[in-house]
Amino acid sequence: MTSLEALGKALRACRAVCIVYHIRPDGDCIGSAYALAIALQSIGIQVKVTGRDPVPKSFRYLTDAFQPDAPDDPVWISVDTSTPYRTVPFAEQHFTFCLDHHNGNTIEADYKYVEADCGACSEIIYKLLRVMEIPVTKQIADLLYTAIVTDTLCFRTSDASAQTFRTAAALAECGAEIEEIGKRHMMYKSKGRRQIEKALENSLHVTCGDRLFSGIILRSDLAAAGIEDSELEGINAYLEQYEEMNIGVTLRELPDGRTRCSIHTKGDISAHEICRRFGGGGHYHAAGCELDEMPEQAREIVEKICREYL
Repeated sequence: MTSLEALGKALRACRAVCIVYHIRPDGDCIGSAYALAIALQSIGIQVKVTGRDPVPKSFRYLTDAFQPDAPDDPVWISVDTSTPYRTVPFAEQHFTFCLDHHNGNTIEADYKYVEADCGACSEIIYKLLRVMEIPVTKQIADLLYTAIVTDTLCFRTSDASAQTFRTAAALAECGAEIEEIGKRHMMYKSKGRRQIEKALENSLHVTCGDRLFSGIILRSDLAAAGIEDSELEGINAYLEQYEEMNIGVTLRELPDGRTRCSIHTKGDISAHEICRRFGGGGHYHAAGCELDEMPEQAREIVEKICREYL
C-alpha cells in the first residue's frame, strides 16, 4: 500500500483528475469527494466529480457551489469505495488513486491508501490535505465534518476513534458549522422520513430470543411517504436502538426488484464476515451486500446465515 506522502506527491503532479464516488452515495463519500475536489482546484488542478447517482438532496447545500471543470484526459480517483462494482458505471476504468476506509478493498490502483475501519474516509482526506499542505477552508471543513458526523452516526459507531475526535476538533477550528451540521443530519427528520421509520418498524421480524432483528423498506413505502431512497441517510442503523439486538438486518428493495441488505452487529459478531458470504463487505460492525431475490425471500436467506453467528 502506498504511503499518504507518496500519494500526495503524485497527486500534486497531476494536471487534471476525475473523482468517482460510489453508487447510492452517502454523506462520507460525498463530503470526502467534494472536499478533495475543492482542495485540488485550489492548487490549480482541473477537477470533475462524478458517480452513477446524483448527490442526495440533503447534501446539495454543500455541493451546489462547486464549479466543476471539463478536464481533458484526467487521471481517475476512487474515494470511499471498496469494490469496482460500487464504482459502476466506471468499474472498468483504470484508477490511478484509491482512498478508502473499508475492509477487503479490491480496487486496483497505482497509488492506493486504505485505512480499514477508520471512522470515516474524510479522516483520510483531512490527513492527505495536511500532507499536501493544502489549507482547509471553511467550505472544505463543512464537507469533511458532515462526512464524519454521518458515517459515525455522530461519533456513536465502534469505528469512531481518538483520531476521529481529533479530526473533528481540527475541522471545528477551521470553521465547520458543528451545531448546524449535527442537528441537520442527526436530529431533524422530515415527515417522509418519520413515515419510513414507522414502516420499517411495522415490518420487523424478531427471532433468536430477540437477538436477531430484520426489517424491510419497499419501493411502495418510499412512494407512499413521498421520499427518495437517497434521503434515508442513517436508516440502516435504525435497528441499533433495540438494546437486546445483536444482529440487525435492514433490507431495501432496489428499483430492479433485487435487495440491498445492510447488517449492523454488536460485540464480537462481524457484519463484514456475514456480508462477505453474499459477495459484500464493509466494516466490522456495519456492512452491506446485495441479493438477487426480492426482500421477503432475501430476508429468509440472510436470517438463516445470521443464525449461525448467534
